[in-house]
Amino acid sequence: MRDQIIIFGASLIWIAFCMRFWWVINRENVWQRRLIAIAAGLGGGLIYMFGSMAMQVLHAAQAQQVPVDYESPSATIRVQGKEP
Repeated sequence: MRDQIIIFGASLIWIAFCMRFWWVINRENVWQRRLIAIAAGLGGGLIYMFGSMAMQVLHAAQAQQVPVDYESPSATIRVQGKEP
C-alpha cells in the first residue's frame, strides 16, 4: 500500500511541477499552455503506470526468492570420542 502512495505522490509532484509553469506562461501563448497541460497529464499518467508495473515486477521477484533453511550447527555436528 505504501508503494502505491509513493507512486501516486510522485505523479502528483510531476503534475504540480508542470502546472506551476502553466500558471507562469502568459495567457496569450495558448499553444504553449496547452502543451504544458498535455505534458502534465501524460507525464503524471505514465509515471503512475510505469511505477505500478515496476512495483509488480519487484514484488514478483521477491516472491520467487526461496528462503534458505538454516539449521543450527549444534544440530548437525556430533563429536564422537573414546572414553578413557
